[in-house]
Amino acid sequence: MQNNIYKYCFIILLMFIFSTKASAQFDMMMYGYRFVPQSNYNNPAFIPKTKIAVGIPVLSSISTSTYSSSFSLDDILKDNTSNDSLKLDLSYLISKGKETNLLAEYIDNDILYVGFKLKSNFLSFGIRNRLYSRFVYSEDLVKLIWNGNASYLDQELNLSSTEVNHDHFLDYYVNFGLVLNDKLSLGIRANLLQGLSSVQTQRNELTLLTNSQGENGYSFDANTSFLINTSGLNSDSTNSGGVSDYIFNFSNLGFSFDLGADFKISERLNINFSILDLGKIKWKSNLKSFESKSDNVHFSGVTVDINSNGDVFETYLDSLTNLIDINEFEKEYSTSLPTRFYAGLEYYSLDRRNRLSFVFSGIFLKNMFSPAFSVGFDRDVSKHFAFKVNYSYLAYAPLNLGAGFSFNFKPFQFYFLTDNIFSTFLWDKQRYLNVRFGINILIPEQNSIPKGEPVFSK
Repeated sequence: MQNNIYKYCFIILLMFIFSTKASAQFDMMMYGYRFVPQSNYNNPAFIPKTKIAVGIPVLSSISTSTYSSSFSLDDILKDNTSNDSLKLDLSYLISKGKETNLLAEYIDNDILYVGFKLKSNFLSFGIRNRLYSRFVYSEDLVKLIWNGNASYLDQELNLSSTEVNHDHFLDYYVNFGLVLNDKLSLGIRANLLQGLSSVQTQRNELTLLTNSQGENGYSFDANTSFLINTSGLNSDSTNSGGVSDYIFNFSNLGFSFDLGADFKISERLNINFSILDLGKIKWKSNLKSFESKSDNVHFSGVTVDINSNGDVFETYLDSLTNLIDINEFEKEYSTSLPTRFYAGLEYYSLDRRNRLSFVFSGIFLKNMFSPAFSVGFDRDVSKHFAFKVNYSYLAYAPLNLGAGFSFNFKPFQFYFLTDNIFSTFLWDKQRYLNVRFGINILIPEQNSIPKGEPVFSK
């Protein structure tokens, strides 16, 4: 038994060691936490521990994750000694930042969730509101914004790694977990995707060479080539008609599917795998694309104060736009979802009420792959209460202590999970923020829970 455990741990550890640098990861706590029906979001093969589950509409699962590879808010917002306020200071990013940096946001909220047992199998369906936003930026971009071009005379600044990608969509899904036998369950989820808004950086090849001669004593020679596609950003969301057009736009459709497997190796050992978000969305409405083709432009710098009331970014943008030939047009395009996968190893106590877990996960973000792993422990304390604690590792945000619990008081369930407990009270000092909570109505497989049973009974 111990040899098997060592073997599986070794295989998963090798997968982590030979992966590239980490950039973003979400929902490590939720994986394998079968006390909550929505645990099958991360593995369609997981069979929730209930007969019927109905999520309170909009409130059954509210989840958000934010990841910054290079800074926390506390690193870039400093006390302003002249008055009782904060000021932006990007010097930390320049001294401690990396050649390529990532800021990512992921939102996943239930609108509808219904699930129920079919014999030993589990069928669920619902609607999820999902959003992926990723901003990849180069160290040279931060240098340019903060110090201006005067600090980099006769130096080339490479901004080609900078890109913005954003997808907001509704996910209409059907999930089926099939128990083949007492050793193996398989799961599949089919997702119809309704695209609401999108930004895609399809191409960016921007370099800037700062010359020591120009109108202000210096100038830029820039090579520019970029193509940015957008959809759904033209609607006027400030009035009810604009909001309605945004939400009920069914012109941008896509499809994806998720696969999972859960193997019971022995009475005390499980391994499981899943791969999620295999699919894409075709964007066809409210389109606007912006393109510049390999123009060589000469740009004299602008003088700005980063802490002034003026819009620094708009000043730069206006000056550059006057020189760069930017074409605007409509173009249909497709975006692929960031594909994720999980591999889990679980070791149970003899009564299967205590569980040690090791999870390796990864997400594919265009030209980068982001791995993460976690080690956790959860306990089924009673029919009313379960809890979990874990440690998750992400590169550049290695200290993530997670905690979570679920309370069941017939028929309601309330749960709260976070990959990083510090994000709930020291959020300004964290690079990784994560939380998921919700309220469900559960009907257990046994029709009654004995009255008067203590919450922490065995």
